Amino acid sequence: MYTQRQLDTLPDNPWGTARLMWEQRLAEITRQIEDLRVTVATSASVALIFDGLPVVGQGDIRLDFSTDALATYQKIIAASMATLGEHHIAAKGKIKGAERSKLYIRDIVRGSMGFILEELSPPQNDMFNTPLKVAVERATEFLASLNTASDDDFNSAIDAAEPRLVSAVQKFAKVLKDAGATAKIVGSEQRLALGLEEVNRLSDRFTAVEVQEDNVVRDGVLLGVLPDSHDFELEVDGEGILKGAATDDLVTKYVADQAFKEQLLLKPVKAFLRYTRTLRNGKLLREQVLLENLEPRATEADPL
Repeated sequence: MYTQRQLDTLPDNPWGTARLMWEQRLAEITRQIEDLRVTVATSASVALIFDGLPVVGQGDIRLDFSTDALATYQKIIAASMATLGEHHIAAKGKIKGAERSKLYIRDIVRGSMGFILEELSPPQNDMFNTPLKVAVERATEFLASLNTASDDDFNSAIDAAEPRLVSAVQKFAKVLKDAGATAKIVGSEQRLALGLEEVNRLSDRFTAVEVQEDNVVRDGVLLGVLPDSHDFELEVDGEGILKGAATDDLVTKYVADQAFKEQLLLKPVKAFLRYTRTLRNGKLLREQVLLENLEPRATEADPL
């Protein structure tokens, strides 16, 4: 560094004006570098670089492809962000808190065709990674694990992942394959290169993956809902105890409305459930049960 070299040429005299000036300059430069390092290290920043048939030369890319690719990638990030919590994510519909997962095009990758995506700068620098930074890096890590996985490991990864994340990655892979495109995803910690062979393999694997969703009404007795974990237990008539997760809205009402809770807890109820099943080649990999609503159920003993 030029400033450091200037300091090295000066005599070791702490009272020298020139030395004091260069030391102050070096301290200021060091502070600016540290500020920049904190900003880059703790907030979300990722480059999506595309090549293949949709890209012509070094500066032109098909609008329909780039729109679809960026939109499906954003859905991956929204799902990844939602998995940072401990609650179930609905397989369809708007993801709660999705607005906090939004990335913005900050720049274009020069000498290639890609986009630098970043979150809006926080009001002040933080020592810790933002949740969106964590979500972006985890998403790249998840894609990389699927890219190199054996068939058994692929099944295990899909089994462990939220169906919403699985569906988003499935759509992203399909957009790339249908367009004959390749992609590089470069974050500050994780990076991934998907050539044509990797894109085709990933998309073909997902062709056999299906996410099914069914709405079911079951009769039973509500044994309880845990506000912190959102877990519920329902004794289903003639079938035993059913466990799963309750929606945020239901848990909020259950906790805040004592009358609502008293007419349901340990009482006969109608439970409105959503079953989400992830299958590959027709084989069930994962099943999730979401309790969406409850209402009291009349019994023969109830007065008219």
